[in-house]
Amino acid sequence: MEEFYAKLYFQDGKAFPETLREHTENLLEELERIKKIYGKELESIGANEDFWNALKIACLFHDLGKISSHFQRKIKRYIGEDVKISSGTKEEIPHNYLSGIFLFNSSIANVLNNEFFDYVLYSVLFHHNREISFSVDYMDSVFKRDLKPKLCLLSWLSKFNIDLSNINEESPYFVYDEIKSYMNNSDKKISQIKKNKIFILFKGLLHRLDHSASAHLPVEENRIHNVDEKLISYLSKKDNFKGLKPFQEKAKELRNKNVLLTASTGIGKTEFAVNWIGEDKAFYTLPVRVSVNAMYDRFVSIFESDKEKIGLLHSDALFYGMESNETIDEFLSLEEHIIRTQTSRQFSMPITITTADQLFTSVLKYPGYEKIYATLMYSKVVLDEPQSYSPDTLAIIIKGLQEIAYYGGKFCFMSATIHPFINEYLKDFVEELDPVFNSEKKHKIKLENRTIDELSKEIISQFNQGKKVLVITNTVKKAQELYKILKEIENLNVKLLHSLFIQIDRNEKEKQIKSPTEPVIWISTQLVEASLDIDYDIMFAEISTLDSLIQRMGRVYRKQGRIINESDNANIVIATKEPSDKGKIYNNEIISFTLEALEEFNNKILSDEEKQNLMKKVYEIEKIKNTSFYKNFIKNMELLNAGFKTDTKGEAQQLFRGILNINVIPEEVYQENLDEIEKAIEIALDKSKKYSEKIQAFYTLNKFTVSMPFYKLKNIIPTQITPDKFRNKIFTVNFEYDSEFGLDISKDPELGEIL
Repeated sequence: MEEFYAKLYFQDGKAFPETLREHTENLLEELERIKKIYGKELESIGANEDFWNALKIACLFHDLGKISSHFQRKIKRYIGEDVKISSGTKEEIPHNYLSGIFLFNSSIANVLNNEFFDYVLYSVLFHHNREISFSVDYMDSVFKRDLKPKLCLLSWLSKFNIDLSNINEESPYFVYDEIKSYMNNSDKKISQIKKNKIFILFKGLLHRLDHSASAHLPVEENRIHNVDEKLISYLSKKDNFKGLKPFQEKAKELRNKNVLLTASTGIGKTEFAVNWIGEDKAFYTLPVRVSVNAMYDRFVSIFESDKEKIGLLHSDALFYGMESNETIDEFLSLEEHIIRTQTSRQFSMPITITTADQLFTSVLKYPGYEKIYATLMYSKVVLDEPQSYSPDTLAIIIKGLQEIAYYGGKFCFMSATIHPFINEYLKDFVEELDPVFNSEKKHKIKLENRTIDELSKEIISQFNQGKKVLVITNTVKKAQELYKILKEIENLNVKLLHSLFIQIDRNEKEKQIKSPTEPVIWISTQLVEASLDIDYDIMFAEISTLDSLIQRMGRVYRKQGRIINESDNANIVIATKEPSDKGKIYNNEIISFTLEALEEFNNKILSDEEKQNLMKKVYEIEKIKNTSFYKNFIKNMELLNAGFKTDTKGEAQQLFRGILNINVIPEEVYQENLDEIEKAIEIALDKSKKYSEKIQAFYTLNKFTVSMPFYKLKNIIPTQITPDKFRNKIFTVNFEYDSEFGLDISKDPELGEIL
């Protein structure tokens, strides 16, 4: 009897086929797993027994189109078998479209509630997003000449009470019409279905089940239990722990609500979030990778006995948890497989720490977005420190939170600096807690009408007094210029961190900045603003918007018990003259409002409560409504409310981040490590190599790269060094590079205007 294969997986460089039956039954196993772990939550949002039965039918039918000769030939050639193509069927039709044909049979009513038929049909047809380059008559020909003669070989479906002997002869024509209607949104019924919560959940779960079964990974890991005990145990190891604070305790009462929390930096927002999450599935989001890594380490410490259940998800998390032996989905590039494998794994964790783009790009409704929306419907999302997002990105996030709430998920929005207009947009969805402020006085500010360069003497003086000094500039270019100035001076321990270091150097610097053991001057950018647990003695910073400045202040006198008196010198010095970004990063109008508000506190202590009052003053809607910042936010909210969407996930990610980045290796780094880089490319392309060796090869390439905005490379032509089949291509650029200085962009000033 002919065997039909659905997948290939590679072990020790050898290809092994997985039968259609095996793959399908793997989906059913994963369906039972998710139902067992999160069935209660899913039932509360509409997943009844008819839903689960329909999803089972979708699993059984979703890949039946793979019995086509074209598909079987592509797989069987890997194992030395040949497949003849039926005459008159020379062109391949994507299997997902062929699978829909099998659903139009007279016996389907015996196993599927009629109200779920459309959900099953559209989920099966569009579990992949493929072009249509065939006619309806050709589809009919493929069915009659190629598929129909093989139906008797699918007898294993009878154990699920599925009989394929009575497929409607007109089925290909029905399916073709449905494909066109769905793709063109040409029917009111289709539009309503696409927005229907149960359909989004249904289609999204089919994606999850298919991807996890393909990767041979569980769709969900078991929950983390006894969260309260583990949190207290972790906190008890800290000095002066006297039990949870009242606002942290209150989190328990709010577990079934969306919450908005304004709380001082370092006061314990993370512990509040952990207590709010409880034993539920959760995603903890932060703006930048360095913050995500730091928060991941923290969660691993809190849940030490369950650390394997904490996921890490961002663009560089690809190499986390290397395995020697995994499945590779048929016909995907290796890189796409790694991304899917790791994403599948991280979505399965009970708690995942992630950059916001990994979740919120789904708001732009690219094909397959339902996978994320379905997951968020029974999860909790924590949005921590959102101040560094652009107005465009903020609009996407706010829209996402509104939709999460509408579809049944829960969110916690928390920051030391929440804009009043955000409260306005979320007020109908959340319980807003009373702000929680640190009563300790930690920051005394001084406004200096000088540039950051002109404060060099003061910076050096503080270092000479034995202090750990943090300097934050608005651009990489200014950080490098200041570093050059200070590096000229003998016996000065000065270090630099910004976004234009290759990964291996940047990772090392991120470790060093966290725990200085001697007096030092660290010069950095916005990178250190959010959720990086560092505690310095004094900060010098260029003027930026108030929300950003408050976050920067949180890196000084962070630890409990460190306080400042009125008689002490200022520990926050703000250079107000000619900020280096020239309004390209921080909005000039809001900087003007910020400066005006801070004048009142020049040479005075600024308490956390006063900081929040200033936030209300600076970001008052009437005040900012004519700024480009607010206008951009409103414009994007209106676009999203009107149903704006993207055609691809890549396009959605680019819009979310606001820039298209490419990975580059500085030319001299490339030449110095040429043998290692070329060997890594060779291994990545070698089909005989083990999975673990290939991932190690990609890791090797990644450690030499810098991520750069493509549009900034106007005057430089990057040279591609990886083959076209690499999904994330790598280029070389002819810039000088130094491990202490980073990419030397002095000859291309525009490049310096980034963070």
